[in-house]
Parts: sequence; C-alpha cells; structure tokens
Amino acid sequence: MTGRPRVADLLHDPVLHGVRTVAGAAGTERVVEDVRWYEGDLDDVDGHLLLCGEADVTPLYRLDALVRRAEEAGAAALLVIAGPARPLLSSVRLADRLRIPVLWLAEDHPVRLVQELTARVRAPQQDRARTVERLLRQLGTKRTGQEILAAAEAVLTARLSLVTSEGDAVLGDPVPPDPALRPERPVPQRGDHVLVHPVLDPDVHRVAAWLACPYERAAEARLETLAIGLAVTEPFLRSWLSAQRAQTVRDSVFQTQLLSEILTGGDSVSRDVVEGAVSLGWQLQGWHVGVHLVADPPGRAGARDPVVERFRAGLAAHGVEPAGAVHRGNGWALWTSTDTEPAPEDARATLDAVRRVIAALPRDRDLAAGIGRPHRGPGGLAETLAEARDAAELARSHDYRPAVEHSDELGVARLLATWQRSEVTRAFADTSLAPLRDPAHAHLLTTLRAYLESGGSVVLTAQALGVHRNTVTARLQQVRERLGVDLDDPSRRLALQVACRALGV
Repeated sequence: MTGRPRVADLLHDPVLHGVRTVAGAAGTERVVEDVRWYEGDLDDVDGHLLLCGEADVTPLYRLDALVRRAEEAGAAALLVIAGPARPLLSSVRLADRLRIPVLWLAEDHPVRLVQELTARVRAPQQDRARTVERLLRQLGTKRTGQEILAAAEAVLTARLSLVTSEGDAVLGDPVPPDPALRPERPVPQRGDHVLVHPVLDPDVHRVAAWLACPYERAAEARLETLAIGLAVTEPFLRSWLSAQRAQTVRDSVFQTQLLSEILTGGDSVSRDVVEGAVSLGWQLQGWHVGVHLVADPPGRAGARDPVVERFRAGLAAHGVEPAGAVHRGNGWALWTSTDTEPAPEDARATLDAVRRVIAALPRDRDLAAGIGRPHRGPGGLAETLAEARDAAELARSHDYRPAVEHSDELGVARLLATWQRSEVTRAFADTSLAPLRDPAHAHLLTTLRAYLESGGSVVLTAQALGVHRNTVTARLQQVRERLGVDLDDPSRRLALQVACRALGV
C-alpha cells in the first residue's frame, strides 16, 4: 500500500499551486494521515491537514489560539484559505516555535480543494484511475506530437518533454542529465529529479526517445500516478513517431529524386523540378556553395540523422544557413544559396564554420566534409556539389579528424601529398620532429598535428583533442621550446605540417 504523503510532498502537488508556507517550515516533514475542514472543534484531528477559512482567523489574532489548539490536538499542518491578509508576527513566531506548518492559499473553490486533497491522501488509487481515464479520453483525439504532449501535461498537471538519450529536446524543453538514470536500459526509470519512460522504435524495437517528467519533490502516490501517465502516453507518441518517420522517408525519397534531376538536368531543369524546388524552399537561380558531409558508420537513407541535424543547426549558429540536407550515396549533400555572388572572404568563413561545427560533434561517427566553390543557377548547384563531394573524399583519406577540405585548396592538397611521400621530406621530418617522437612527448606531437590541421586555431585544437584550450596553449609552448621554432611563422607551420603528414602522426 502506498505510504501517506508528508506536508512537504503536498506543497509540491499541483492541487496546492500558489500555496505559501508562512510559518512552521521546520515541521513540513510531518506525515498527513487525512484531510479535514475546521468547523470549530478539534476532536480526532491527529495527523490531519486542517483547512480553515478566512473567517476563522479574523481578526488575525485568533490565529494564535488556533495554532496552539491545532498543535495540542496533533494536527499535521494548518492550511488557511484566505485573501491578501497576512498572519501577525506573533502567530508566525508561535508556529515556528511549535514547529507546526501554517500554509496560506488564495482559493475560490474550497470545497473542490478539500475533495481533491482528500482523494490524494485517502484514496490515491481512485485518484490515479480517474487520471488515467481522463488521459485516455484526451489522447484519443490528438494527432501531432505537440498535441499529445500538451494534453498529457494538462491532465497530469506536470511538465513533460520528449528527449534523446543525451537530453536534447525533440518536443518540449531540454532535461538536465540525471546521474541516477541508466539510458542504456530501455525500461521506465526514476532519477533523483526526473521520471523517464522509453518510447520504443516500432521498427527495430530499441529506444527512439525518452518521455521525461521533471519533478522537485512529490508524494509516492503522486510519482506512481505520473509514472503510469507516462506509460499511457507512450504508445500515442510511438504511433506519432512512426507516422513522422514514414513521412520523413517519403520526403527524403522526394528530395533525393528532385536533387538527382537537378544534377542531371543542369540549367535545363523542367518546370516540375522548379515547382518541386519551390515547395521545398530551394532557390535554384541564385549562387550556391555546396557542402558534402560523410560519416562512418553512415546514416540510414530516409531516416532523420541526429548528427546531420546537429551539423545543420551548428552551421546556422555560425551564420551559414544550409538550404537542404539530402542523403546522397556515402553522405549528405548540403548547400547555401544567395542572390549575389559570395565575397572571397566568405569561403574562409564557411570553411572555419564547418571545421568548428564538426569538431564539436560526436567523434564516434568519423566525420569529414568537403566544400565546393560558388556557382550560379541549377547547373551551378550540380557543379558545386560535385566539387564538395570530391573535396570530402580527399578529406576522408586523411588520418586525422576533424578533416575538412575546400575545393579551392585541392591543388595545394595534392601538391602537399606529393611532397610528404618524398624521401627528402621523410628525412626532414625525422630530424625536425625528433625531440617529440619519444613516448614521453607523444602528446605534444599529437597536439602539434591537431593544431596545424586546425589552421592554427587553439579553440579547434582543444575541441578535436577533447581538452581545455589552456592545456593546448601550454603544450604548444612546450613544442616551441623543444623544437626551437616559431609557430607563428606561416612557412614554419607549413613545413611542420608536411613533416607530420610524412610521419603519419
């Protein structure tokens, strides 16, 4: 049988929304055995939450006597339903000394309040059954994820979110990590401050997301009601996710077919293609810069890949707004479109943004990317995406991550590849990097390589290595001292970069 709630539990219950503890806070851990409306007598009120109206404490000095009598009778707490009046200081001090909680609440419907509190304390099972009945009745008419979540929140009077295993929000607000949870276990769980219920993937029977309900404190019966409410809501969200996936697959197939027609048709695209592009918000007649993202393992065609979504969001946060993200062979084709030709400095900004975003993404997907040059019109879109794909293949061949190549630099990259294979370069590398090649200084050599491949950015190096940037700065100072070189000299940096590649570090 469910244990009785404590006063502190009821303070966090939605039925007492707006209640204030005006005195006796030290006694809020008292157990509430029942609920009773005060009618002048205090017989058999031991362990009761005693409710009274404003008339019972008017004038306010009458509260002193009521507090003392309630404490002597063993009441768990005193709840005063009153307007803007406040208790006298003498009443507050008396309640604090006696450690009996005095609660203050403005309530227009005291009869309803007594009924709901009584159900919470005396018959939580019946209260739970009514809640489930209302929940099923409400959810049966909802179609979208937002509608399902909002209906469940209204019935359960709790904040709900649909989140990934990392806590990122799919619907609702993000949920802070709770160390008591085990995301690898696909079962309902109770953390220190959140209840979660797995929403299963209908195709592969794994967790697609988690339905989460944060809480501060609640009675055991309240938590059980919330847990059952999450279980009742889960099938509706699972059905919605399944429908969303089917729609995503249809959209993905449509986008892939449309992009294929654009790539093969060049500037001679049909009217149907133009209309399809307009329906997706694709701008065909402007200037385009292609980006090709590859990952290992690759994502599923037709599925919404969270890494790609985070890549798009990251680019947008850096001022680069991709117009699309279409699964294409071994990766995803993305591009930006503008009415005017991008300035030369925009290429460097795009390259920097892609590097920063990839460096911040999970490393278990082995991400690499390529960027094309600006081209105009539908044919230009095909050309820049082809360049981006070639650049991504070159970036993927590197043995370091994050690897990003720009098509403008492919000639330089091939030249560097030729140099680093030569015996002369190998001999230079053996000599110049010798002070860093012993095992005790392997971390310095790794830091140097990451720094050079990140374009001399301490921030990107720190992200790539998963360390603090102060650590990178300290290591680079040690590199300078051991090699006796100026890392601010572009020629020195280029020579060391070729040397690092020649050694394959």
